Amino acid sequence: MLQLVCKTAVAFDEELVLIQLQFFVSLNCSDLAGASLILQTRSGSMAEAAVSFLLQNLKDIGVYIYTLRRDADDERQGLLKDLETIQAKLEDAASSKSSGKEFRVWENRIRDVVYEADDLIEDFASQELADGNKKIIWRSSKIDLAAKLKEFRKKKIQSILHDPYMGFPPVPSSSTSLRSDETNRMRQVLPLTDKTVVGFEDVIETLIANVMEPPPVGTPGVEVISITGMPGLGKTTVAWKIFSDPKIQHEFPTRIWIDVSQEYKPRNIYLKILKKFTEHDFSNMDDRELPKKAEEWLTQVKFLLVVDDVWTKNAWNDIKVALPMTKGSGKVLMTSRDYAVALYTKTHELRPHRLRFLRDDESWKLLQYEVYGNETQWPSDSMDIGRSISKKCGGLPLAIVVIGGILKEKIDPPESRKAEWSYVSKRTEEYFMGEGKEQESMEKVIELSYNAVPYSLRDCFLYFGVYPNNQEISVWKLTRLWIAEGFIKEKKTQTLEEVAVDNLKELIRRNLVMDVKRNRRGEVKACRVHDMIREFCKKKANDEKLFQFISKPSEEEPFSPSVDKVHEFHRISIHSHGLNFLEQKPKGPHTRSLLCFSKHENVHPSTLKSIVDAFERLRILEVSEIKFPKYDAKLTKLNHLRYISLAAGEGFKSLPEAIASLWSLQTIVIDTSHHIFEIKADVGELRRLRHVKTKASIVFSCTKKGGSNKNLHTLDRLSAASCKDGVVLSKTPNLQTLVVCGDLASLVETTCFKDLKRLTKMKMIKVSERQLGAFLVPAYFPPNLKILTLSATNLEWSYMSTTLGRLPLLEVLKLKDNAFKGDEWKVYHGEFSKIQYLHIDRSNLSMWIVEDGSFPQLTTLVLNNSEKLSAVPFSLAKTLQTLEMGRVPMSAKASVEKISEEKRKRNWGELKLAIAPGT
Repeated sequence: MLQLVCKTAVAFDEELVLIQLQFFVSLNCSDLAGASLILQTRSGSMAEAAVSFLLQNLKDIGVYIYTLRRDADDERQGLLKDLETIQAKLEDAASSKSSGKEFRVWENRIRDVVYEADDLIEDFASQELADGNKKIIWRSSKIDLAAKLKEFRKKKIQSILHDPYMGFPPVPSSSTSLRSDETNRMRQVLPLTDKTVVGFEDVIETLIANVMEPPPVGTPGVEVISITGMPGLGKTTVAWKIFSDPKIQHEFPTRIWIDVSQEYKPRNIYLKILKKFTEHDFSNMDDRELPKKAEEWLTQVKFLLVVDDVWTKNAWNDIKVALPMTKGSGKVLMTSRDYAVALYTKTHELRPHRLRFLRDDESWKLLQYEVYGNETQWPSDSMDIGRSISKKCGGLPLAIVVIGGILKEKIDPPESRKAEWSYVSKRTEEYFMGEGKEQESMEKVIELSYNAVPYSLRDCFLYFGVYPNNQEISVWKLTRLWIAEGFIKEKKTQTLEEVAVDNLKELIRRNLVMDVKRNRRGEVKACRVHDMIREFCKKKANDEKLFQFISKPSEEEPFSPSVDKVHEFHRISIHSHGLNFLEQKPKGPHTRSLLCFSKHENVHPSTLKSIVDAFERLRILEVSEIKFPKYDAKLTKLNHLRYISLAAGEGFKSLPEAIASLWSLQTIVIDTSHHIFEIKADVGELRRLRHVKTKASIVFSCTKKGGSNKNLHTLDRLSAASCKDGVVLSKTPNLQTLVVCGDLASLVETTCFKDLKRLTKMKMIKVSERQLGAFLVPAYFPPNLKILTLSATNLEWSYMSTTLGRLPLLEVLKLKDNAFKGDEWKVYHGEFSKIQYLHIDRSNLSMWIVEDGSFPQLTTLVLNNSEKLSAVPFSLAKTLQTLEMGRVPMSAKASVEKISEEKRKRNWGELKLAIAPGT
């Protein structure tokens, strides 16, 4: 039976809080009027997220400021003084490691005050926008901001300043040692078992072979083999089975197990190594001499050192100094939740072993062992229930162990067992986090990883809890949501989108998030989290008041929490019965985000209006699963909307000019089956808009003189008609991704693309009957274009040499649906000098001739539905690393096999070949 050690060291991390609050309003319109409160806590970063909203909101409103009355500036100075006092006290708290229930209450009060300040500022801006003031003049506002700030300081800020907890009582020194003792006690539990492992037999066999194999020639020092994977996957168990395997015991007479964990002392590691060799007491030896002494002893034997649960690169550096530098004296087997740490320890070409999930049959077998201790006793009338439950655990051993413990408790009495197990089957995910001992163990395992996540990533991580279980999540949408929520802080050298993607990569690297789909360049396109992780995120986010998940298990059961509590929530996620929820007329005056994943096709025309009426302060409206039959004018009442994603029905064919009044709008995503979608607002007036994405061809029907949008990065898809005169593109100089759809023949002589100097990704789709007789000359393409997709253009292959082959920075080229026609394509010396990835799909190409010196950097080639192609040119062989084929002639397949053989003979590396079935 697979024994999993739930390393359940209680998360005793101190709540470190740093507040830096600035609230100032300048007399000059170019300066910032705003407030900033940055709060960082080890218990969570919800307060930081709340204040990030306030900061960004005030920055946005600062664009509209002309003048400010003197009394408001006086209030600013007073507020600054108050907050400097708070900051000083919080710095004292950080240095004294204050924590506890009282501190959390105090922190929550600060967060609530920030929310209230945010409401105050938004009410002010909304009033001005409602009055039609495009440039807010604070002097003449109906809302006296100075008076409001004065009252706010008096009633709210002062109450915080005079809170008794501002004294930050010192933490007793004994509490620190208690935490350390408790942590150490929990870490001492090891999976010392000789019982049968359920699952991972193939993994263990492979890793044992790796450990037994002599180190590669040229390997410096001791060879390191690493295992990495998400929490609860069984890394420690796999390492222990290798450690205790008879073949390993014979090969390595000296075996040492070191449990590192998050909080470790290098000295204790060295002493444990030395204890394996001698009973001599080294406790008085200098810290600098201990690793040398450990290395001295290790050099004399052939050893296997297992270092379990390494969290950081620094921890590995502390271990490494005690290892011999001579090759062949031993091996190290290391486990870590962090892939980057595992990669850091790599000493040769063998990459870290990413532990897989259990297969369905392994999961079912493990569940039987957990409940009955064997595979023979499971009741025949509950087989389907058992298999269903094991599958819902998603191949995670820890989840199966936890659920197995719950089922075991419900075996008796036999007459109710099936009904009890059936109930668990219907709500398996809910049992991952709960009040039981097993659930607490599971939560603590994940808590350890969560506490190691940087504060700036915690809200991003917890946000995965808003999604339904087993949801494949679009990375493009997810990162735009993070930005709109205010979770992403811009960096000098990166855009918000780049920072958001880096955050996701970091969470994947930490094995908390899984990448499920990548593009040909290795970029993550879709991701997901295990349901156990998702349940943790839901619970933690609810505790931190990041968002509230509203559920309704069935038609008969009520919503939980009840609809009348909606006014308490800032973010709401609904997975089912979305229309029923709206029909109950919820009121969320403080709700900033509404995410509904409940699919509805035929909704009442007033549904969109009911959302606006219920949630007047929305910033996020993610309702892409609801198809709205028509647009409702009330949508423009959501003055602070940053992100909107919805499905447009038959009568929903456009967005009105009034959409420009949504001055905070960043992202528009419209799911529609229409061929044309009209936006009647001038793109230059949508000044903060960053992304527009829809499958229809967008027509901007209003093009006013002047004005520009320097923030727009994505325009997908823009109609060819809106490109022709160049007005729209001239107002969006910083576009990075552009998809053009329609009559491409009308753009042959246009120069509208050449000034888009930041455009790196472009796609052109022809959907008109008019044939292209020619194509853009190289000078008319965007100068920094790196990715280009052409579809259905039906140009002659000869145009490739005169146009695309000369684009200096082009790295990725996709030619789809007869982008080019003809039976011969000749590529000349020096053409396509930077192309790394080439995709050809549906062509009548038969003869492909490539001169030496062309495609010098091509590494990946994809050929699909090219049923006349006689051969793949041998001149591509030297750099080609990956080749995928589908529906090509046998002669083409034979040419590829020849290329693969020649690459091996000439030491040009292996060719990774993937041929679709039936080819």
